[in-house]
Amino acid sequence: MKKLIAFLVSFSIAGLLSAQTIEENEYKNHNEVQTVMNSIHINRISGFGGPTMSYSTINGDFAFMMGGGGGVIINNFFLGGYGEGLSNTINIGTENSIRNFDFGHGGFWLGYEIARRSIIHPVISSKIGWGSVTGYSNESGNIHDNVFVVAPAISAEVNFTRFFKINVGVEYRQTLNVKKFSNVGLSNKDFSSLGVNMNFIFGWF
Repeated sequence: MKKLIAFLVSFSIAGLLSAQTIEENEYKNHNEVQTVMNSIHINRISGFGGPTMSYSTINGDFAFMMGGGGGVIINNFFLGGYGEGLSNTINIGTENSIRNFDFGHGGFWLGYEIARRSIIHPVISSKIGWGSVTGYSNESGNIHDNVFVVAPAISAEVNFTRFFKINVGVEYRQTLNVKKFSNVGLSNKDFSSLGVNMNFIFGWF
């Protein structure tokens, strides 16, 4: 009988101690300060970089833009930078009145990969940057405009290896703040265009 009583007492004490520990843990967790950082679960951090190309039009003429970009990948989201410039010769304006024309821009490049483990998967991205449009006109001389560019895109990306992939997509380049070229009859819409982009991406995926 004494052994049974001792066992029951010991069991009760152990139960009380266990309940107290659970209660203390629950209280601690309940009162822990919740922050943005401890609610974000990072499963992958990596980097990428490579050449970029886009095919579009400027004032109705074919324009080939070439450059490069790179950045950091966190989970399925990426953030980095880019820069690109016109690679073919264009004479634009009324009766090709503008010569030595050049156009380039660079800035932030951000996007999101959907179902990145699939061999072919979609990517939504946008380039947001600043640049310049320059040229020479017999009437106005040298013309220079500082412009702002936003180019959202949706692409299909192919995983060739763990360290190399290609994506091809459609983008729309919106060019803003074209002012001085208005003297020769050109505006924002003449430097904005629907186009096709192609990116060669190297990294660890």
